[in-house]
Amino acid sequence: MSKRNSVGASNTLFNYFSKTPPANKKVKAEVEVDKSPKLNTSVNADKGSKVEKKKRERQSTPSPKPGSDSDDDIPVTNKRRKRIRLNPVDSDDSDAENKADNKMDTSEVEKPSIEKTLQESFKFEPSSPKAKKQIKPEKSAPKSGPTVSPPKPIEEKPILADEGNWVHCKLDWLKPDKIKDAQKRRPDHPDYDPSTLFVPADFYKNQTPAHRQWWEMKSAHFDCVLFFKVGKFYELYHMDAAVGVNELGFSYMKGEFAHSGFPESAYGRMASTLVSKGYKVARVEQTETPDMMQERCRKTGQNTKWDKVVRREICQVTMQGAQVCGLQDNGPADPTAAYMMAIAEEESNGCSTYGICFVDTSIGLFHLGQFQDDKHSSRLLTTLAHYPPALLIYDRKTTTARTTKLLSTHCHSARREPQAMWTPEKTLKTLAEKYYRTNADGEWPDGIKPFLHEGDALGLTPAANCYLAIKALGGCVSCLTDCLLDIQVLGMNQFTSYAPPDVLNETLSQELKDENRWEGGSTMVLDAITLRNLRIVQDEGCLYERLNFCSTHMGKRLLYQWVCAPSCNLSVIKERQEAVKELFENQEICQDAKSILTTLPDLERLLAKVHALGNLKRSKQHPDARAIFYEEKTYSKRKVLDFISVLNGFTAALKLVELFNGTDAKLLKRIMQFQPDGKYPDYRDTLKFFKEAFNQTQAEKEGRILPGEGVDQEYDNTIQLIKEIEEELKEYLSEQEKYFKCRLSYVGSDKKRYQIEIPQSAAAKAGSKYTMEGARKGYKRFSTHETKELLARMIAAEEQKTNVLKDLSRRIFEKFSSHYNQWETAVQCLSTLDILLAFTEFARQQSDGVCLPEITYNEDQKPYINITEGRHPCIANVTDFIPNDTRLGMDGTSLLLLTGPNMGGKSTLMRQAGLITVLAHLGSYVPAEQCSLSLVDRIFTRLGASDDIFSGQSTFLVEMNETAAIIRHATLQSLVLLDELGRGTSTYDGTAIASGVCAALADRACRVIFSTHYHSLVHHLSAHPGIMLGHMACMVETDESTPDSEDQIPEETITFLYKLSPGACPKSYGFNAARLAGIPKEITLRAHKISKNLEKEATCVRAFRDILKFEKTSDVRSMLAALSI
Repeated sequence: MSKRNSVGASNTLFNYFSKTPPANKKVKAEVEVDKSPKLNTSVNADKGSKVEKKKRERQSTPSPKPGSDSDDDIPVTNKRRKRIRLNPVDSDDSDAENKADNKMDTSEVEKPSIEKTLQESFKFEPSSPKAKKQIKPEKSAPKSGPTVSPPKPIEEKPILADEGNWVHCKLDWLKPDKIKDAQKRRPDHPDYDPSTLFVPADFYKNQTPAHRQWWEMKSAHFDCVLFFKVGKFYELYHMDAAVGVNELGFSYMKGEFAHSGFPESAYGRMASTLVSKGYKVARVEQTETPDMMQERCRKTGQNTKWDKVVRREICQVTMQGAQVCGLQDNGPADPTAAYMMAIAEEESNGCSTYGICFVDTSIGLFHLGQFQDDKHSSRLLTTLAHYPPALLIYDRKTTTARTTKLLSTHCHSARREPQAMWTPEKTLKTLAEKYYRTNADGEWPDGIKPFLHEGDALGLTPAANCYLAIKALGGCVSCLTDCLLDIQVLGMNQFTSYAPPDVLNETLSQELKDENRWEGGSTMVLDAITLRNLRIVQDEGCLYERLNFCSTHMGKRLLYQWVCAPSCNLSVIKERQEAVKELFENQEICQDAKSILTTLPDLERLLAKVHALGNLKRSKQHPDARAIFYEEKTYSKRKVLDFISVLNGFTAALKLVELFNGTDAKLLKRIMQFQPDGKYPDYRDTLKFFKEAFNQTQAEKEGRILPGEGVDQEYDNTIQLIKEIEEELKEYLSEQEKYFKCRLSYVGSDKKRYQIEIPQSAAAKAGSKYTMEGARKGYKRFSTHETKELLARMIAAEEQKTNVLKDLSRRIFEKFSSHYNQWETAVQCLSTLDILLAFTEFARQQSDGVCLPEITYNEDQKPYINITEGRHPCIANVTDFIPNDTRLGMDGTSLLLLTGPNMGGKSTLMRQAGLITVLAHLGSYVPAEQCSLSLVDRIFTRLGASDDIFSGQSTFLVEMNETAAIIRHATLQSLVLLDELGRGTSTYDGTAIASGVCAALADRACRVIFSTHYHSLVHHLSAHPGIMLGHMACMVETDESTPDSEDQIPEETITFLYKLSPGACPKSYGFNAARLAGIPKEITLRAHKISKNLEKEATCVRAFRDILKFEKTSDVRSMLAALSI
């Protein structure tokens, strides 16, 4: 048997749950008789005499080293920890299915003898005594026959958790060379489905009923770890048990097959841990109790052993990108969005058209779009960077190899699920029949209508240019259905259109476009390359991380979208600047606002959770509605607490409205004032209704909602009916008191209530209508036809009340969610305020001065950037950082040709200019003394050097691809940052390409910073009217004691000044970088000689060129006389 290598009373999570006593005890000298039932295996069948008990021992605790402080020198044995499960009469564990829980018939598999296994798995060490293996004589052996003596003391080898000795490791059809999917296809088949498994029919016959259920579910969900509910525990069997041991720290339980588990209450932690490690988890629940199972068998008349097992159903499949906030699982722990993204593709002439659909399942908002892309899939890459997916779904047949390779390269951390995607027609038909057009009154959500063909009244045909978008939507719907999240997520009815940022965004009003004549979109385009090169997101120390002083989770998510798409709308930018300035100047109000925001829960995700809990369809059709939960009270309490948390959150948000009552900033007024001054929803009356609808203190204590009068009509009617029956009972008792002429009372409980207790002295008057039910000293108890009728009515009314209460919280949640648009608008306002406060805090955190940039746009004015004493926004509080001025387009020269020594700060200056531009368009303060610029529609970058080995692209090809995108898409209003273009090829080719690109961009007159080490390039382009020269200054000190000769290199000490200065740098001082890197001196000496020779050759070439230009012989003589070579 294979077993986990653990020591002593190891502090594993499973041991914590099992609550068993410590395992270290003294070794018993005698051999204990095994009283457990024999395993139904071929091993027992094959042995004709005596068989040892198949039990695995733990690895012993290492002996203390000499001189150890330990005083425990007694040899100990580590008894196997076994989870003891108490089976009450009404527990599902008492079901017959569990009587042979760990007995499996593995007669198909040839197994080694127990003695041989022991000999191979253990090694004799006399100096390290261990517990002796227990043995058990065969029952059929005669008493006088020989007995098996216990093995000698042995030391157990470290054995890995899954070494091949478990039953599932020996099943022939599970081995890699014989495994098949459910349709009996091998992995090399083009339609092989790795999510299913073929299990032979004969194998099922040899399983217990519960294990047959497990294998049937495993066959359909082979790629999942099954959390299989047995009573109050989730069990993991076979290969899943190995995952539990290796990833969750469980211990194997005693038995022939791999088996581990944990209590129901720990599901949330266990599932989220496995999901974070890339696993797919299926939660299997019991949907019957043993009593319900027996009743089913009685009604159907089917009593085979396969029928006498409680029903189980998969209730949820969880993986990255498919997590929701539920009763057992609190959803994603990370505040950032985890998107499920489906991609549909059609290729034509090397370029692809993509349909895309993505959704954050914890919120439920679908984004739908379709767009044409270039041969590099630039728009798709930008979409992946703006909305990083946790789960990627694509068609395994129609997706091109280029796109598949791109997804694996750029989304390496995302889970990829290739599938056979639905056709658009099937998608729309499914959505109509199951979700949106289920009756005559059903309507399509507004967000889907633009994607439907106008000529199809039923909406079952996609619009002309939306075929792939609907197909991508089908990919998401199919995945949600497989995960049993479709009702919950699609029930939100939230859909919106998506277009890549470089597609003209129509959110700018036509009036603003006419007024400013701005041809760009409403947001700046930052493609995937720029986001990576400028380190704006998804990197340690990135701009998003530096700006992220948000107090709420929804604020953090919205900030990410703002940073990826800064505004190009002048009015939006100026409103943000005005709001940030007012907050910056009033620190007290900022602190008060942040203290309120910090108390808010993740309202956006909780709204989705409340909506799901209030979904009528889910409460009736979802398997969870049938599931038997032993922690039902805990879940009910959690549900109520979440709802109270939402109510308290929106109550606290009203304090912010009061706090900003006197604000002057337009944006603050709009997001923090009620209508007509602002757009913050006035939900005070609605909130008051729900807060007074029930007693919060009582609800928190009992975990259920008991509504007040007027909250729920059905509940009110039931209470009124009970009161009427109670009044009738009082009236009837009063009539009986008049008849018997004495005081009477009702006695009894439950179904024997309302028995009339009559004193012995008056009991004689009870006639034939009175039925005696019992007596006590001095009294007799009677029932009548009337009391029995009233009791029956009361029981029916109370049952009705119970049923109403069961569905009451759902109806209250449903009523709360009917105001979803109101709550969502409030969340967006709170998120915006949170970001503005984060911008304010960012400005306060800067060690030196900050300013609000002046952003303009005038069609008659050339684009410009003017930054004075600017600093890099992401270099936090460095006191000795050297600020720099950056001026582009101020004097007619829009291109800065930047030179300077290696490590002199060229790349830092370029990134600094780009990031300050991004901050300016966000509406934030920027780290500079003064900053003004005209609008920028897009930032292009070509920084750093790297190849793309997964796409088969060399460093130079990657360079050229990025440069081609710049030449193709850069406009007059763009900002271009090019760092050392052409270095990936030969010097002449690189210089020529860099020269051509530089001249083309200078002629285009867009703002460009172009750094280079090609000094010949500077010589060729210095006279261009659109180009100005600049360099990063440095101070060079040469050791004059060492002559500059072929044998020696004078030591140069370079001090980097990190200051942008006009003019070109004479050289790049590469030998200094080589010396700092530790290259041996003999190598640099040889390189120095080669450098001298190359300089001489270059001088000769230049001289020869100049000679050929001369027309007079006298000029040639004069130049040659002055020449010194």
